[in-house]
Amino acid sequence: MNTKFIFILFLTSIFLSFASTAFSAEVKRGDIIKILTVDTLARLCPYPNCGQNQHISRIPQGTALKIEGIMAVKSGLMSVKWFEVKYDGEIGWVSIYDTDKQ
Repeated sequence: MNTKFIFILFLTSIFLSFASTAFSAEVKRGDIIKILTVDTLARLCPYPNCGQNQHISRIPQGTALKIEGIMAVKSGLMSVKWFEVKYDGEIGWVSIYDTDKQ
């Protein structure tokens, strides 16, 4: 591969990492988030980054939830924010990528 191309990819990944961190850093406990993931594909996890079929329940698109806690979980080269929320009487975690705060 071309060294210049690899360098440009590297700089782009750094920029995107800082850009997403700057916006997600504005989110705090008590804020209201909205689930954007289509249908009921958003998962309420018992802990951040739960595995396939380990979720508590599914959350419908459009559901508004109050953030009770925030945790950043390292996933590969980046850190992903997870929000602790209460949904349908259960407390669990949703990924920032399922919300309007992504």
